[in-house]
Amino acid sequence: MDFTQMDISTIARSVTGDGVRYLRLFLEEYTSIFNERVNPSCPKCLTAYLEKYKNHFKSMENTTPYRLHAKYENIPLEFGSPILVNNANITTEYAKKLLQHKNGERYFAHIPQQLSEEPAVKPKPKRKPRKNNNPNKI
Repeated sequence: MDFTQMDISTIARSVTGDGVRYLRLFLEEYTSIFNERVNPSCPKCLTAYLEKYKNHFKSMENTTPYRLHAKYENIPLEFGSPILVNNANITTEYAKKLLQHKNGERYFAHIPQQLSEEPAVKPKPKRKPRKNNNPNKI
């Protein structure tokens, strides 16, 4: 049963086809994951349990190795962009765009090693030698 898509009122009031309450199933799954004692009669606690449960699965979905500093959470992807990047929705593509900003490394608390070892400044291409058009100079 996918409790990440449900709200707290659905979990607290609904039952399965077999007559088992969603609340009982949710609390069993919650205690198997977090190994905590729960208080099923506290509505505020139930809401906190559900939030913790959802955040746990949301963090498991995001497998990118990039992590932003807390003060740069919800930074726009580019100037004028409606996409706000944070640790919950950051992808490798978003991270590469942020790294292209001027001094973009400052946004990140963690950058994978293979990317941070690359030289930041690309070498300039070699120039072709100029032709000597003056026949008097040799």
